[in-house]
Amino acid sequence: MKSMLARATILACALLAPADAVFAQSLPTVPTTSAASILPPKTPLPAGMKPLFDGKTLDGWIQVPPNSWTVKDGAIASLGVGRGVIYSTGQYDRYRILFDVRHAWGKPDHRAAVLVFCAAPNYGEKPLDALAGIQFQVPNGGSWDYRNGKNNSGKGLFTRLFNPKFDEHQWSRVEILVDPKVGTGRMAVAQPVGTKAVEVLRFSDPTAGRPGPFALQMHNKGLFDEFANIAIEVNPATDDLITTKE
Repeated sequence: MKSMLARATILACALLAPADAVFAQSLPTVPTTSAASILPPKTPLPAGMKPLFDGKTLDGWIQVPPNSWTVKDGAIASLGVGRGVIYSTGQYDRYRILFDVRHAWGKPDHRAAVLVFCAAPNYGEKPLDALAGIQFQVPNGGSWDYRNGKNNSGKGLFTRLFNPKFDEHQWSRVEILVDPKVGTGRMAVAQPVGTKAVEVLRFSDPTAGRPGPFALQMHNKGLFDEFANIAIEVNPATDDLITTKE
């Protein structure tokens, strides 16, 4: 008799419970280190850096294809709608770029990536794949050479100085030092943001160097990456990576 009353009580409670509460119990748990929202770091940028992203709009950036990126919680976030890039309207010669990045998730998955030595299209022209740029995969390294006649991993042109195991779903601070005159790019990464960075990857090819925009790349459809605190120093006062000194 007691067991019958207990079952009746449980059934009555289930029927009286709000529908959304019952539904919520059936939802899968979202991993806190991947798809869940993690706000960008508030760690200050080094002195002398000029913001390229205002944290609110995509002013100063061009998307290819259109409507494939948005602003989310103070970050430029990919929407996973297709392979493409978002690049700065400004074109730069020698520069230092700093930004914070996290890879939310992907299906199929691929490391987040940025492009230097890019060829911006002229008005009305179809953009070249990945702007024919040199790719740095962040934060753990990896590379690709998208120049015409290349389209390979850049073997022999990239040197891995350190093989980190950073958690790509957490925020990292990345510094890339770019010099088109000699065709070099150097990448350092700090995780957590605010700690001393380590140099991870170097690129060197005098024939690759050219002034151009800086670009964020959505490598393929189904990728969700976030970039924040993007800032540049044009004609840096030093040829050293400043985040490795902090």
